[in-house]
Amino acid sequence: MRVDVSAIKEKPGYFTVTPHGSIDSESHGEFRTKVEPILVKTTKGIVVDLQKVDYISSAGLGVLFSIKKFLMEDKNELLFCNLKPQIVRLFEIVKALPKETIFTSLKEADQYFYKEMNAVIDRERKEKKG
Repeated sequence: MRVDVSAIKEKPGYFTVTPHGSIDSESHGEFRTKVEPILVKTTKGIVVDLQKVDYISSAGLGVLFSIKKFLMEDKNELLFCNLKPQIVRLFEIVKALPKETIFTSLKEADQYFYKEMNAVIDRERKEKKG
């Protein structure tokens, strides 16, 4: 399975993960292996672009849940974009993801990240002014 992992240049600690093909019992191990190097404490957020994914099995969901669990330990985020209708339906069925973590495009996910980062910066400035 091909999985592209790239840093979002303008946002240190943020990554885009783009799997190609199904994330199933045959490919979930390779998917996990490709993502594990970015599952470190300095990672603040991951956008999974599912545009090239037609199918996710329970094994694939397990990998996604483990990524989400890791990120949520430090209140970081796992976002999804470009989901095909059957993938949206899968997530609805398992009620796995809040709606605010699913975006129609990478641009929309980036806008969300910018908004969240600016909110943190504004809070820190207010705290310093105290």
